[in-house]
Amino acid sequence: MNIEFRRTHPDELRAAADVFRTALLFPPSSDADWAKPHLVTSWLDFLSISAWDGTRCVGHVGAFPLVTAVPGGARLATAGVSRVGVRQTHTRRGVLTTAMQQLLRDAADAGMALASLRASEAVIYERFGFAVAGEAWEVEIDRRAGARVTAPVAAGSIRILDRAETLTTIAELHERVGFDRPGAIGRPMWMHERYLEDALGMEKAAYVIVHTNDDGVDDGWAQYRLEWLESSVEHLGGKCTVDDVWGATPGVELALWKFILELDLVDVVHASERPLDDAVRFGLRNQRHYLSKMRHDEQWLRLLDVDVALSARTYNSTHATVTVAITDPLFPANCGTWEVSSAGARRSGVGAEKADLVTTINGVSAAYLGGTAWHDLCVGGVVQQQRPGALAEADLLFACHPLPRCGSFF
Repeated sequence: MNIEFRRTHPDELRAAADVFRTALLFPPSSDADWAKPHLVTSWLDFLSISAWDGTRCVGHVGAFPLVTAVPGGARLATAGVSRVGVRQTHTRRGVLTTAMQQLLRDAADAGMALASLRASEAVIYERFGFAVAGEAWEVEIDRRAGARVTAPVAAGSIRILDRAETLTTIAELHERVGFDRPGAIGRPMWMHERYLEDALGMEKAAYVIVHTNDDGVDDGWAQYRLEWLESSVEHLGGKCTVDDVWGATPGVELALWKFILELDLVDVVHASERPLDDAVRFGLRNQRHYLSKMRHDEQWLRLLDVDVALSARTYNSTHATVTVAITDPLFPANCGTWEVSSAGARRSGVGAEKADLVTTINGVSAAYLGGTAWHDLCVGGVVQQQRPGALAEADLLFACHPLPRCGSFF
């Protein structure tokens, strides 16, 4: 098999797009889809690697240039891996492996410290060093059961945005309040346009609300869609689908949720990509009204530059110091031992045989955002403890609250 792997030329992007769409069980993009401004714009800075068998595109991987918040508030350059697929005639021939390794090397060469993705299949990406670093809920709140927010909410007012002001208002506001948790990413303008497509259009009952504090400063926002369910035997009222809730504080989030849960004629509220420690879950009068429909692996992470990543985040205050030996088959520079304490992380001269913990790039990537415990990784066989008590100390150092959540699909 003579396959050529290279950067995708601008006039080849649609062919590449059709390959990954077909691999994910979607039809090829239509002319109307391809003409959408946010879709065209999303390809402009996209790092695109495609595989070619003669004149036919047979595989594609790519990455958006993003930034990710890490524990402590620093923001790291991130390769948002997406649009991955191989033509069905060329699967299991090493196409994905070769293309993905080239993509990750190119991203690292471009100065990206992290790579992040959403996995269509959970068994694919571990071999490239990725691991689950954050999870999320898909939830339903049944208002007919009396669900309501009773916890204290932030003072202020809420307004519904006009369509003409929506995009600029939310782009500015999200930049200020959207990095609320480790794992959160900055949304490029094309991503805002995609997320707000319904609210910017006229075909659906979609709305964007903004919370303003008593000083007149916007400090949170949410968007939701409404529809009737009159044909359903179970539901005679309406359904509200919540696509976003972001706030500078949990109190702001609760104020937005309180507004949504008091909308007239709505029986059921549905939301996805909610963090495991969602504010509204604890703000309801009865937590049982927060019904989990699914818990899923939201964010897969890979450290591309271990030195930069471990040095950029903060660690909890404790007297413990833990040495962690890491191996990375793709990036030799990531192999070594690091000493981690509340003062930070630095390379150590201790060999792997004397390190407190031994793991792969998968293990440190899973633990990095503070949402996956080292103890659990050890139970799963990803981490080996060589000094008794080191797992508990590492968990104290790395743990983070609130829990990590990205909240943006790409």
